[in-house]
Amino acid sequence: MIIVCIAREMGSFGDEIGQKVAGMLGGPLLDKAFFEKRCSEFGADAKTLERYDEKKPGFFASFSADQDLYLHMLKGVLFQEALKSSCVVLGRGGNYLLKPLPNCLRIKVVAPRELRIARVATHFNCTEEEATKKVNQSDRDRAGFHHYHFNLDWRDNSAYHAILNTECLDVENAAAIIKNLCDRLITPAAEQTGATMLKNRIIAQEIAKKILFEKELSIQFLEVQCKEGKATLFGVTGSEVLCRQAKEAAQEIEGVKEVENRIQVIREQPFRRM
Repeated sequence: MIIVCIAREMGSFGDEIGQKVAGMLGGPLLDKAFFEKRCSEFGADAKTLERYDEKKPGFFASFSADQDLYLHMLKGVLFQEALKSSCVVLGRGGNYLLKPLPNCLRIKVVAPRELRIARVATHFNCTEEEATKKVNQSDRDRAGFHHYHFNLDWRDNSAYHAILNTECLDVENAAAIIKNLCDRLITPAAEQTGATMLKNRIIAQEIAKKILFEKELSIQFLEVQCKEGKATLFGVTGSEVLCRQAKEAAQEIEGVKEVENRIQVIREQPFRRM
């Protein structure tokens, strides 16, 4: 499987290029519409997706448990689809979430700001002023999304294999360049290694789902790592019982042979009146 993650600026034709590359690879395009169809499988709905998708959540939304549900859904869909077949991921932190995989190509599509505004004005049949507001809002949303959820600078171009400027390239040529990079950089061995890593990540997601959403255990900052049947749990809780229950939940997941529990138990100190 070949995975292409495309970060794109509004008005850069990144969506159109992604669609073209998906056709070349013979796999799905993982865009907003795709996630909307799959979100119900993870207990989320379209409203949850809209609240967090490619934007920094508002003040009250940032305290909601729906935020964790959104990230769980996002990871679950990405990992499952990337294991099934070649695919193209449009935005949504794919460049970060799938970065360690050797069969993942990370691309950013850009264009000069003035050109993006002109394209947006044509696409939405709106004024230049309205198009400027849309472009500015999109840039803020995508930068905020990456910083809030992944502590990343969306504008850091060192995170990508290649940057494509569509002032100089049309959709056809940009897609052809990406396909050529896939053929040259992603080997069968890389695909096999990537598949193994994805299987481990899917197991880790199943463990997180069991602990946080099915058992509803209060484990803060939960992180799960899996390799060769061994699951390692990280996080913080206030109870030895919850710590033990988290380990027991992980042991219920198919494919888990051993669980190392590194969840820390931190008890609150009683308040003393001075």
